[in-house]
Amino acid sequence: MYGIDICKISRIKDLFDKYPKFLDEYFTENEINYIRKKKNPYERMAGIFSAKEAIIKANEIDKTFPPKEIEIFHENKKPYGKFRGQKYYLSISHERDYAIAFAKLIENYIEIEKEFINIMPKRDSNSHKGTFGKIGIVGGSFGMTGSVYLSSNACLKSGAGLVYNVVDKEIFEIMSIKYIEPIAKTFDNNDDLIKFLNSLDVVAIGPGMGTKKEKIEILKRVLKIQKPLLIDADGLNNLVLIDEPFKNRKDFQTVLTPHPLEFSRLTGLDPNFINNNREKLAKEYAKKNKVVLVLKGSASVVTDGDRIYINKSGNPGMASAGSGDVLTGIISALLKIFPSFEAAKVGVYIHGLAGDFAKNSLGEVSMRARDIINFLPMAFKSIDKN
Repeated sequence: MYGIDICKISRIKDLFDKYPKFLDEYFTENEINYIRKKKNPYERMAGIFSAKEAIIKANEIDKTFPPKEIEIFHENKKPYGKFRGQKYYLSISHERDYAIAFAKLIENYIEIEKEFINIMPKRDSNSHKGTFGKIGIVGGSFGMTGSVYLSSNACLKSGAGLVYNVVDKEIFEIMSIKYIEPIAKTFDNNDDLIKFLNSLDVVAIGPGMGTKKEKIEILKRVLKIQKPLLIDADGLNNLVLIDEPFKNRKDFQTVLTPHPLEFSRLTGLDPNFINNNREKLAKEYAKKNKVVLVLKGSASVVTDGDRIYINKSGNPGMASAGSGDVLTGIISALLKIFPSFEAAKVGVYIHGLAGDFAKNSLGEVSMRARDIINFLPMAFKSIDKN
């Protein structure tokens, strides 16, 4: 994808002389500062104008959109352009009274959102595995071992020091063999299970756990543990059967991560109505129940009822079994580092970013949830600019 444009410098001078607002309406603040620093501002103005036109031609789009949507930058004296999340290689030259620009799309470019750059705290050289959190993930059942496998490995890849997967006895041997770094745990009774979970920093519950009566009883007791808690998947389905589930929880210490159908079960609302009112309904639920809600989807909503974040990372290749389990693991690790809202927000963004890197490498069609995990290191590395 490329475009070429030629612009007469005198034409730009005439526009500037005739329309004083031309500079402010067409160029960004960054571009204006660059223009004003140069000896020949009209030449630079024409070069940037021509570069924007070249990017427009590369995209074969109507010129009627705001020109400031395209921004031209200069780094180490080399120009490049950005437009709608894409980055463009630029060559700008001048010949007599003409500015000539060539624009070419840089394939597989992923722009990192500024608010996430360097958001992860620097690790102290004297740290140990306990420093980065002991996380417990309660879940899994016969035939559903993959869900907690994905959550636990995603949790480790997101910086957790120790990850314990608390499972039923019937799958304990399977998980013990399957795991390398995560630690499988099982208990003879719920008292011992709860005592163990109380010794951890963060608890997540739900992936693949099933909806048997005994699982609901476990969730009831887990809700009384005063630790950061994430509830997903079957944990959400079981939550529906518990009266006043959050009455013993500290405000906004609980993160729920439903997809629209799970949110429909939580609220009793029609899924179509939910999809048409995502932000409003998510905020209302979070505020009423004093929880952090992640309403998953193509633009996941993260809210505590007051603040709201709409995620822009991610792609359709992530719409496959296990992707939500990966998100559970990511946010669980981050709950040791950040308050609940921030952990959910960063987790959702990183999840999508890893998915975007996976897409660039593998394409959307063949992506699996484990591919997202494999690209988590690249996602975390890309936001670390130190």
